[in-house]
Amino acid sequence: MSQDPVSPPLVVVVGNLTIDDVVLPTGATAMATLGGNSVHAATAVITAGASAALVARRGEDFPEAALDALADGGVDVSSLVEITGPTVRNWVVYEPDGRRQWLYRTPPERGEQVAPAPSDLNPELLGRAAVVHVAAMPLGHAERIVAHVRASAPSALITLDTHESWDFAVAGRVFALASSVDWFVPSMEELTELTGADSPVTALSVLAAAGVGRAVAKAAAAGAYVLDGGRITRVPALRAQVADSTGAGDAFCGGLAAGLARGLSIVESAGLGAAVAGTAITASGSLRLFEVGRDRSGIASAGHRLAEASADVSAPAAVVAEPPGRYDIDVMRREIQTIPDVISDVLDDPDGHVAALAKRLAARGAAHLWLTGCGDSAFAGLAAELAFQRHSGLTAHPVHALDLARYRVRAMPAGSAVIAISFSGQVGRTIEAAVQARRAGHLVVAMTHAADGPLALACDEMLPLDVPTLGFSPGTSTYVAMLATLLRLAVALAELRGYAAELTRQLARLPGQVSATLEHAAGPCAEAASALRPAPWVAFLGAGPNEATARFGAAKLFEGPQRLGVATSIEEWAHEQYFVTSPGDPVVLVNPSGAGYDRGEEILAELRFMGARPVVISDRPAGGAAVPGELAVPLAAGVAEEFSPVTACLPPALIGFHLAQLTGKHSYNFSGEAARAEHYETIHRATIGEPA
Repeated sequence: MSQDPVSPPLVVVVGNLTIDDVVLPTGATAMATLGGNSVHAATAVITAGASAALVARRGEDFPEAALDALADGGVDVSSLVEITGPTVRNWVVYEPDGRRQWLYRTPPERGEQVAPAPSDLNPELLGRAAVVHVAAMPLGHAERIVAHVRASAPSALITLDTHESWDFAVAGRVFALASSVDWFVPSMEELTELTGADSPVTALSVLAAAGVGRAVAKAAAAGAYVLDGGRITRVPALRAQVADSTGAGDAFCGGLAAGLARGLSIVESAGLGAAVAGTAITASGSLRLFEVGRDRSGIASAGHRLAEASADVSAPAAVVAEPPGRYDIDVMRREIQTIPDVISDVLDDPDGHVAALAKRLAARGAAHLWLTGCGDSAFAGLAAELAFQRHSGLTAHPVHALDLARYRVRAMPAGSAVIAISFSGQVGRTIEAAVQARRAGHLVVAMTHAADGPLALACDEMLPLDVPTLGFSPGTSTYVAMLATLLRLAVALAELRGYAAELTRQLARLPGQVSATLEHAAGPCAEAASALRPAPWVAFLGAGPNEATARFGAAKLFEGPQRLGVATSIEEWAHEQYFVTSPGDPVVLVNPSGAGYDRGEEILAELRFMGARPVVISDRPAGGAAVPGELAVPLAAGVAEEFSPVTACLPPALIGFHLAQLTGKHSYNFSGEAARAEHYETIHRATIGEPA
């Protein structure tokens, strides 16, 4: 816990300055006092043994005496930016029970005008910073500040507080920002609003499921809760007589940042933050720590004791257990993030494989295209059927590989061609389907990643899938690559027919629409996973090409969290699963714009009537009045129905990932190496049966 008395590490605090007019319960007033989150945080940094530089905007009326007081206490105020107009000014009214009210004396929009901008940050100052603390400010400003610091000072740690103006109902943007910093430091109230969970462990688990692996939740008298990877640790608060809790959260952030700058562990830093905050609340005023915090060695010792008293409160069902490396469920999340680039690469068709296959199919006079595979590969064929029917000039037949090999092959008409789909190129039933179709005299194309695999060797030719994978996880990027390749083929066939210009433009928009869907669906998907978690089973409903999406969503529940998912068409639910759906049961309705949309709305009305909990995945707001607990997961707008499975599959994949994290599962959950080997031997066994 020692510190260098000559050059303590630097914490740059970026935040706001205010002028506060205080009314105490006694009726006494203190006019024109110095306020602002940056002041509380910067004085805490000094008290915790680091040096502090303050970056904020000061209005024309900001009192010079306040600046002198900050500088006398050791805060570097040389980077304050003077702007025209007033400083934000507030009445702060304290009630006898400790509550306080804030009455803004300047217009609300002034808060935006005085918030820091990247241009306010001195490059030389950033270059010396060990930590940059981004205090509470409007979300757009925080995003720009964080991006600028990350680019300009890559070696500096970034801590981030939240602001009351943030719209936590649109959580994806907050999750994205929180995951881009080193430590996200919300209050427990803000974290509850963001995640919908009121217990610290559950709330931090939802945060982890959304991709935010490191956070410190400020829980006032309950202390602080540290999320570091899959572990949650509670650090107790410092016992103190509360005189004024104003700025306690900012003081905690300053102490935390100082500890990190000094090289302390995150738990030690949180203990130091708790000690500084506990000291601050024993007095009033933004500069109180310069008085009550003079015993810095005593505060450091208190922080050390609090860290030693910390306890692991991780719950196996609430946070991610550390899984075997090659089956780490986080691989799934990272692969989902690559999907926009995967789609761009597939649609570009850089080597011309898709265009060449389209020409060969046209030259052969192919009239029937059989799309066959197992699992995700079969779903990809089903999802692409509508695009072929509408645009290719061929009749598409999505058929499971077992059915094609054993029950359909003898009845396939002349003019048939088969695309046998298997990313691994080792699936036995798909190989069997290819062999049987070739024996019947049909052209068979292997769509696979394995150029020398058994499927490619069993086929007439190969359509390569060049998709990087990051490990063993439920297929996401590979599924989208297979689907996008089929869609690109349908459009290539349309191009040969001379009417694909608009289709080509629609395909070109898909990567951006995928990125938008991932951004806006991130928060709702994490919330949906929490809603699905208590359910013993989940129904996924879809129509047309998105019945395949429903099947894909159910499969991700099997493969990731090992939960029971049931997939059916929108219509069949009303005839079957309706009878076993109870009030409160979550039902995932995949209902983007298209021919089945209106029927999906009718089924949604039935779900609401019976008290189920719908999770609606759509590019359109649902009609009617939502029921309590109903969740909407947005898709990017403007995607044609035949291409919509590309965006619609993303939320079910994210939900599967989040649910796996919440339940502590890793990919597939094989009980051991023998079980894994037996499983893949069963899938890869390429027996050739006698067709019916």
